[in-house]
Amino acid sequence: MIEDFGSYETWEKDFKGVAMMRGIGWTVLYEDHQANKLINFWINEHDGGHPCGCIPVLVLDVFEHAFMTDYGLKRGDYIEAFFKNIDWKAAEKRVK
Repeated sequence: MIEDFGSYETWEKDFKGVAMMRGIGWTVLYEDHQANKLINFWINEHDGGHPCGCIPVLVLDVFEHAFMTDYGLKRGDYIEAFFKNIDWKAAEKRVK
């Protein structure tokens, strides 16, 4: 992350920004094997829009069904809770 984003904090700010800027879908941290780097990306549908050659490392569901029951319209609070519960060891295993 430091190599591709400059710092963890810069990556986190970018990832959260992607999660907050759109309507429904997923925010994904991918490992791009062709460019040999990590990228944050928005996808709207689970079956389309994924960048070719990229492996999902971390996925945040920002469809309303993921947070409305517990957080109402407070998407930001849901995203903060998501970050408190990331299993980084599991995510790191996805990086080649």
